[in-house]
Amino acid sequence: MRHTTLLFMMLAGALSVALFSVKYQVQDLEQELIGLNDSIILERQAVHVLKAEWSHLNNSERLERLATRYLGMTQITPEQLSTFDDLPIATASGDGEENQ
Repeated sequence: MRHTTLLFMMLAGALSVALFSVKYQVQDLEQELIGLNDSIILERQAVHVLKAEWSHLNNSERLERLATRYLGMTQITPEQLSTFDDLPIATASGDGEENQ
């Protein structure tokens, strides 16, 4: 009888230690999860801000103003357009020498 009582006491002690260990591991994992969720929220907010900045920077009216102001670029006119038929025909020599 004493041996079984001692065995059950040791088993109960071991289970208690194991349960406390698991409890603290779960608490650590919960804290890590909370930290990761906070990080995800911050990253989503940063992505939202970056998308807003990207939209502003790629605004066509803004780009047109900047191109005109700093690069001297203007919109193309129909007279600037041509077709492949308007290009001169280049002749290539078959012997690999340059045309003179």
